[in-house]
Amino acid sequence: MQLPSIRPIRDTLTAWRYWRGFRRRHPDLFGAGDASLGLGRILLPQRLRHALGDRLLARHSTTSHDPAGGFRVHVAPLGLDFFWPSPSTCDTWYALEQEVREANPHCYTTPPIRLGPDSVVIDVGACEGLFAFRALRQKLAREVIAFEPFPAMAELLRRGALANGITSGLTHEPCAVSNHNGLVGFRTDLGADSSQVVLNPPPGFQGVVVESVRLDDFLARSGRRLSERDLIKIDAEGADFDALKGAERTIRESAPQIAVTTYHVDEHAEQMIDWLRRVQPRYRLRLKGFSYWTSTPRPVLLQASTL
Repeated sequence: MQLPSIRPIRDTLTAWRYWRGFRRRHPDLFGAGDASLGLGRILLPQRLRHALGDRLLARHSTTSHDPAGGFRVHVAPLGLDFFWPSPSTCDTWYALEQEVREANPHCYTTPPIRLGPDSVVIDVGACEGLFAFRALRQKLAREVIAFEPFPAMAELLRRGALANGITSGLTHEPCAVSNHNGLVGFRTDLGADSSQVVLNPPPGFQGVVVESVRLDDFLARSGRRLSERDLIKIDAEGADFDALKGAERTIRESAPQIAVTTYHVDEHAEQMIDWLRRVQPRYRLRLKGFSYWTSTPRPVLLQASTL
C-alpha cells in the first residue's frame, strides 16, 4: 500500500514556523489573513492540487493550437488571450489565476496598490504579457513598459498584444533589469527556485546573453519620472532584489508603488522589507501568502505604497 505524502504536513509546519518567527521581528506585517492566502494549496496533496488545477483551467479557459506555432489560451473571466509554447496543464491555471482572482497571493494589484487610467506600470519580467494586457484592458494604466529579455517569450508577448488589440500603451523593452548596466547571462532552463540574471556567465552557460539595465538609468535616459501613482512590478526569477536596488534613486525620490515577488530566494522577503523601510520610510507594506511550488514555502509577494 502506498502511504500518503507527508509533504503537505511538513510544508504547513515550515510555513507556520516561518510566520511565527517573522511576526516576532515584524509585528505590524504579515497578519494571519495574508499569511493564509493560498494555504489550502500547501495542505493539498500534489495529486489533488493537480486535479483542482485541471478542473479550474477547463472551467475558465480554452486552449487551441495556433497556426503560427505554440498554443493560444483564452481566459474567459478577463476576455483576454495569451500565447504559450506548450499545451496547457494544471500549472497553466496556477500561473494565470493571479490575474483572475484577487485572493491569489500572487495578484499584484490588490491593496495597498491603487492604479488608474493615468498610471504608468514598469513590468519587470513580463513573460507572456497577461498582466500587462489586463492592466491596459482594465484601465489600470495608460502605459505599460514591459521588460522581457528572452526572445521566445518576447515573441509570444508581441503576438498576444496583437490578438487582444492592445498595441497602444504597451512598450516592449528586450532587456533584463538588474542593478547592472551591460551584458548579462539569462537562465531559461531552471525553475522558480533558480532562474535568474547571471552577471558573469561561465563557459558553457545554459541560457542567453542579453543587455541589462538599471531602472534608474533607463528612466533617466527615456526622460520619464515616476510618481506615487505609478507601479514597479517585479517578477525576476531570483534577481528580484537586484532589480529593486537598481531603482533606489527613483524609490527614494518619487516613492512609486511596488509589487515584487519574494519566493525565489529564502532571505528576500526580509531583506527587501528592511531595505525599503530604510530607503523610503513613507511606504505602507503588505506581505502576502506562502508558495507551495518551491522547495520550501516562502512568502510570495511584497507590496509597497504611500497612497
